[in-house]
Amino acid sequence: MDRVDRTGRRSEHTDGRSEHIDGRSEHIDGRSEHTDGPERSIPSRADPRDRAPDSLPFTTAASEFIYGYSSVLAAIRAQRRQFYKLYVNSRGLNRDILLARAKAADLRQITREVGDQYDRAFDKASSGRPHNGFILEASPLPVPPITELQECVKESGQFNVVLGPQTKEELAVNGSRTAYTSKSPSRFPLVLYLDGILDEGNLGAIARSAYFLGVDALVTPTRQSAPWSHIAVKASAGAAEAIPLFRVAEPADFLGRASRNGWRCYAAAAPAPRPKDEKESTTDIVYTQARSGKVLHAHTPVLEHPTILMLGAEGAGLRSSLLNLAHYNVGIRHGRNVDEVGVDSLNVSVAAGLLCHDILANKAASLERDPENVVFQL
Repeated sequence: MDRVDRTGRRSEHTDGRSEHIDGRSEHIDGRSEHTDGPERSIPSRADPRDRAPDSLPFTTAASEFIYGYSSVLAAIRAQRRQFYKLYVNSRGLNRDILLARAKAADLRQITREVGDQYDRAFDKASSGRPHNGFILEASPLPVPPITELQECVKESGQFNVVLGPQTKEELAVNGSRTAYTSKSPSRFPLVLYLDGILDEGNLGAIARSAYFLGVDALVTPTRQSAPWSHIAVKASAGAAEAIPLFRVAEPADFLGRASRNGWRCYAAAAPAPRPKDEKESTTDIVYTQARSGKVLHAHTPVLEHPTILMLGAEGAGLRSSLLNLAHYNVGIRHGRNVDEVGVDSLNVSVAAGLLCHDILANKAASLERDPENVVFQL
């Protein structure tokens, strides 16, 4: 249940009392109240006379409101932001769990329990989206600018980036970290480059799938991309708080440098139709060499090289300038022989999940490496 149940909520006068001030009797002890339904007391933890603001105040000009139980809990666990104020509805579902986590993170001084009179301010802070009675004011999510992915050794269990220029304010939010741990020392890292994803819901959904499946980082362009806003964080169910996020100002230069450092780029693109004489395959995800179009069987990207999967916007797909940088193409074949209504593609977040699952599957670790599956960079 996304919203606090409001059935039977009482409607109170300004000070919760019905008093006669002009010399008539006053009801002080056992004050009489007019209610619109069954009387229901607000927990003592939240004072019902606490006057709620029309909107929650900002501590800093750059503050953001994170909302929803999963997103707030993930932010507290990840500890990647600065926290300014935590608002908790006393009747919020999972209230005790979240308060215990806040206490463990030493956030008691900034935690404030409130009653239902704050619902309007909560709705405004969450832009009308479900907040479950939890709002966290925090600094922006760190998304440092990078210019390069450096050479990567599988056994090291990490990958390194080269940071781009930052202002003093950006540095305070993003930090100066350059080394990141890979999710598995038995494979090379997988990084997603998301080009032209303008829908914040899609961006967040991709982050959720990527985090769950074990992707090591997400990269977006500075321009022509949805921001990592509270909407994207909510759509990610909090996954965006944990997975490393980067941005690049010049995508083609970034991908070119990565290629020269041994990374291999895979472009998500629609595969050619299945030939009539082709034997049935165990998968409808097809890898091809970008230049020759040769189909690669039992291809295992992250067992062979550090990998960048490039995904473009729905409809337009990847720009030609980025397609030309790809070493390989990877696509998902249509499951129907005849498309009756013109549905010829998947939602980009669904496609991302399927492709990441296949790339990260250790499906051919024991197979002998086929020399024709390797692209040599001269």
